[in-house]
Amino acid sequence: MSNESPERILIVKLSSIGDVLMATPVAIALRTAFPESYIAWVVERKSADVVVGNPFLDEVIVSSRSRSGQLFSDAKGFVRSLNGLRSELKSRRIDVSVDLQGLLRSAAVCLVSGAKDRIGFADAREGGRLLYTQRHDTRSRPVSIQQRNLGLLEPLGVHSTDTEMYMPICDEDRDFANRFFADKGLNDTKVVSFCVATTRRNKHWTPEGWIALADILYKKHGVRSLIHGSKADIALVSSIADAAESKPVVSAGLTTLKQAGALIEKSDAVIAVDTGLLHMSVALDRPSVGLFGASEWTCFQKKDNFIWIAKGLPCSPCLRRPTCQDIDCMKAITPEEIEEALRPWLE
Repeated sequence: MSNESPERILIVKLSSIGDVLMATPVAIALRTAFPESYIAWVVERKSADVVVGNPFLDEVIVSSRSRSGQLFSDAKGFVRSLNGLRSELKSRRIDVSVDLQGLLRSAAVCLVSGAKDRIGFADAREGGRLLYTQRHDTRSRPVSIQQRNLGLLEPLGVHSTDTEMYMPICDEDRDFANRFFADKGLNDTKVVSFCVATTRRNKHWTPEGWIALADILYKKHGVRSLIHGSKADIALVSSIADAAESKPVVSAGLTTLKQAGALIEKSDAVIAVDTGLLHMSVALDRPSVGLFGASEWTCFQKKDNFIWIAKGLPCSPCLRRPTCQDIDCMKAITPEEIEEALRPWLE
């Protein structure tokens, strides 16, 4: 690579919400190292709110790729989105692209950007590594995901250990949160946000657990529960809220991603399964408890106000290949131990 500072840099991290958030330290490190450079980020639409408005970026380029779950249809959609990105990225005259996704589709975005220098992980999957000009090996280092991403900047001479994530929340989103809290009578009480759902059900805790936890927090600490989620989660969220004596407030299906972030920002604490909203809570520096079992947890950045509860069963983490029907690792987590973890922040 050239010893000169890159003038035009492209970050490629397409999805998902939590993964994109954990890549945001890269934008901060690049802006600190190259304050005069143009820095852009390519992201898929569903995760765009995580980086739109990020002050460390000059531009966010949103990929229009959509997925149907059908292999052939999705392949055609990917090719169409790639062709659309090609001319757009070529006009930016990119010098260096950095692929933080490590997949064929993200490596292809780096390729069509026209960047002469394309940096990616040595262990990139699906053959994506073949499209890089620089393959950086971070596998031997037992570091957090954020630090692994930062390690990819070493070929540029950037050595950062600042793993703080950044979630852009604007005044308009905070105004929404203020109105929501006022309308729901939450201003004069402690509020704990529940993030109960994610895309893979083997990462879910039990509805019975959430119901019991909401009532324990209300009876012991006078805490109101606020349950977040997307429109797809409304049925699950409503079943929890309707069954709890403490009558949790529901925001599922009523917010944008940034508005949900603003509600989380106003909460006294957050309890979440492994979902993008958990990473958002940590990025917003809220006291957070993560519930883990099927997914890996030791790779997350530790903080004084972010703890995780996980049983570490022999079969855990099973990732996308669960070996049991009942997800025993999540069922083993009790409402009482979550309340105990939260207690210092509530008292």
